[in-house]
Amino acid sequence: MVKVYPSIDISNGRAVKRVRGVRGTGLDLGDPLRWLDFWADEGAEGIHVVDLDAAERGRPVNEDTILKLIEMAKDRGLWIQVAGGIRSIEHAKLYQDADAVVVGSKAHKDPNFVDSLSKELGPEKVIIAIDLKGGRVTVEGWNEKLPVGLDEALKKFEGKSFRGIMYTYVDTEGTMRGPDIEGVKYIRSRYPSILLEYAGGVGSKEDVLSLSEAGVDVVIIGMALYSGKLKLKDLLG
Repeated sequence: MVKVYPSIDISNGRAVKRVRGVRGTGLDLGDPLRWLDFWADEGAEGIHVVDLDAAERGRPVNEDTILKLIEMAKDRGLWIQVAGGIRSIEHAKLYQDADAVVVGSKAHKDPNFVDSLSKELGPEKVIIAIDLKGGRVTVEGWNEKLPVGLDEALKKFEGKSFRGIMYTYVDTEGTMRGPDIEGVKYIRSRYPSILLEYAGGVGSKEDVLSLSEAGVDVVIIGMALYSGKLKLKDLLG
């Protein structure tokens, strides 16, 4: 059965949910630490944490809060992965006690960074983010589009050692309008044995089942859970 991890997105020290990543849209949810406890109580097996400010600025911003979340996750027995603006070995090592770090911008601009990071942390702790918007890979907090589509992005990482890929379909992120099943199938066909995570547009239990059938191992959900459209307990098999 596919795993479902709630996301905790952090900006200015607070948990938020944005629509398509646009600052000022979506929900202000308050204390991120409270949400980790809430999801643990709801039966979550893992948590996906994003430093939205770091993604935009390219340096650590909310690291104190994230380090507390990592410590809490370990105490509660949760898998935890951290994303957002991790563009150096030093930044990644801040979160070496997490189960994985998710790297996007730096990996796409310098694929050799994946090799360096895997050597430093171990490949089992490295997940590559592929965020697609309008058919192009988007980086720098979703503010810059690269002249690269999904196929070209996947080619960059062939032969490299890493744990998995997190695919985010930005066009439906935060909208609950449905996932990109075809994109998922394509990634799975190219990388049949890696951990495959998905985020973007999930709004129903049927969406989760479709992603599972398409080959996703982990579905990361934010808006549908925080808005109350979906309940985590209904998605845990």
